[in-house]
Amino acid sequence: MTSDETDAEKGDLASVAERLKQVTDYVMDCERRVTRGEIMELQGLDGSVLEICNAVAALPKSEAETMEAQMGRLIDGLESLAEAIRAQEDATGGETGK
Repeated sequence: MTSDETDAEKGDLASVAERLKQVTDYVMDCERRVTRGEIMELQGLDGSVLEICNAVAALPKSEAETMEAQMGRLIDGLESLAEAIRAQEDATGGETGK
């Protein structure tokens, strides 16, 4: 476990916000790369998303509410990534390295 994960579990707003930014940036990068035709290894992404969701949920309500827009960007990014993966699967006949 990294120090970022430890801080996020403790509910430190700045640490949670930074981790959320990192996960969102990673999702957006994956979506761009999949759109270009790259096959991405996404193992562990679900765990990272779950971790950040749990960390935000553990924050006091007033602090968690400040992250609403960032969480929305993560959700949008995940939806775009899923769409890009489906498009890649369609284009390759379902052969995406699964």
